[in-house]
Amino acid sequence: MELLIYSRQSSTRLEYICRFIFKDILRMPYRLSSSYTEASEYKGPILSYDKQPIPGSISIIPTTLLFETGINQIPMEIGEWYSTPAFPMTWNHKADIPFDLLAGAFYLVTRYEEYLPHKPDKHGRFRFTNSIAYKNGFLEIPVVDVWAHKLGAVIKEKIGNSHSKHRSFTSQITFDLDSAFAFKGKGIIRSALGFTKSAITFDFKRAKTRFRVLANKEQDPFDIYDHLFTKLPAGEATKWFIHVGSWSKYDKQIKTSNPSFLNLINKLSTRYPIGIHPSYKTFLSDTIFRQELSKLVDILGQAVSASRFHYLRQSIPYSYYPLMRAGITQEYSMGYADKPGFRAGTCTPYPFFDLFDNTTKNLKIFPFAIMDKSLLNIVRYDPNQAFELVKRLVQAVKNVNGNFVSVWHIDYLAQNNPGISLMDILEKTIEMCRNEEKS
Repeated sequence: MELLIYSRQSSTRLEYICRFIFKDILRMPYRLSSSYTEASEYKGPILSYDKQPIPGSISIIPTTLLFETGINQIPMEIGEWYSTPAFPMTWNHKADIPFDLLAGAFYLVTRYEEYLPHKPDKHGRFRFTNSIAYKNGFLEIPVVDVWAHKLGAVIKEKIGNSHSKHRSFTSQITFDLDSAFAFKGKGIIRSALGFTKSAITFDFKRAKTRFRVLANKEQDPFDIYDHLFTKLPAGEATKWFIHVGSWSKYDKQIKTSNPSFLNLINKLSTRYPIGIHPSYKTFLSDTIFRQELSKLVDILGQAVSASRFHYLRQSIPYSYYPLMRAGITQEYSMGYADKPGFRAGTCTPYPFFDLFDNTTKNLKIFPFAIMDKSLLNIVRYDPNQAFELVKRLVQAVKNVNGNFVSVWHIDYLAQNNPGISLMDILEKTIEMCRNEEKS
C-alpha cells in the first residue's frame, strides 16, 4: 500500500522534494493529498506535513520554505536527529520528526544557498567555506540520503512494511581530459615555448624528455591510457569528459585536429561514454559552449548528452541554461575541487530545480564525492591517509546505497610520487567499489 503524504498546502517545491526523497532514494510508493477528509479516512500509512497532523500519522511540522515562491535569507538552526546534523529545527516535541526534513533536503539539493548573496572565489565559483555543510561539519555526510533512510526506518517501525524497494550501491569513475598529452600534439610554437621555459628554469630533464617524445624515441608521460584500459570498469561505470576548447591561460588542451588526439578519442569513445568538458571561457557563454559542443560532436560522430565544467567553473543556475538549450541532459560538476564531500548533501542523482521559476528542468545532476586534486597534498605527505579518506567516503555512500562518483585527471595520475601514487589510489578505489557492488 502506498504512503499518503498529507499537506493542506500544495506546491511545486513540495512535489519536487517528495519525489526525490520517496521515489529516487527510498523507492517507496507514495502520493500527495491536500484533502483532510481523504487523509483522515485513509487506511494505509500516512505522513502528515502539516501543523495539524492526522491522528495516528507520522508527523513533520513544516516551515514556510516549501510554500514560498521567492528566494530569501532563512534562519537555519542546526540540531541533531539520531546523531545526525538536522535542520531547520522546529522543536515541536509532539512531532515524530523534530525538524523540517523536507525543507532541509530541498535547501541542500536545490543549492538554495548558492542563489543567495555570497563572495565567490577568483574563478567565480561558490566557495566550500560558505556552505552550511562545511560550517557545521557535515560536508562528508550525504545527509539527505541519511535523513531519508532514517525516515524510512521510522515509517517501518511505526506503521509497518512500507513496500519500499531497496536500491543498490553503484559507482562511477570519471575523467576530465584537460590535456591529452604532455608534449605530443602541441604544435611548433607551444613546443618552442616549452623548450624556452625549461631552459630558463634549468629544467633540462624535462627538455630532454620533450625532445625524445617529439622524436618518437620515448612515450609521452601522459600516455597511460593502455594501462587504464586494463583497470577501468566498462560501460556507464566509467565516463570521460573531453576538453576541445581553444588554448588560454586556464585551457591547455592540445590541438584537437592532431592525429594523436583523434586516435585517442576514437579509442575512448569505443570503450566508454563521452561527455563534454566545457572550457574555462564557457562559464556563462551560450556561443562558446555551442561551438565546443559542435566540435566534439563532429569529432565523435555521435550526440553528446553529459557535461562537466572545466575548473568546475559554474554559477548556479546561470551556467545550466546554455547546457539545457543545447540539449545536455546530464551534469557532473556538483562538488568542490579542493574539498571532498557532498556539496548538495546527497549521493543520489537528482533533477535540477530552478528556484527562479520554481520548476523542475530536464537536466539531471550527478554529484561527485571526491576529486583527485583534493588528494594531491595528502598523497605527498601521507598516502595512507589519502586512501582512508576515499574509503570513508565510499563507506558513507555504501551506508545509504547511493552512487559514488569520483573525478580523476590524466596529468595528476601520471605524476610519480614516492610511496603510493594517485594511480595506486585510483586502482584501490576501483577495486573497493567493485567489491562493494558485489556485496
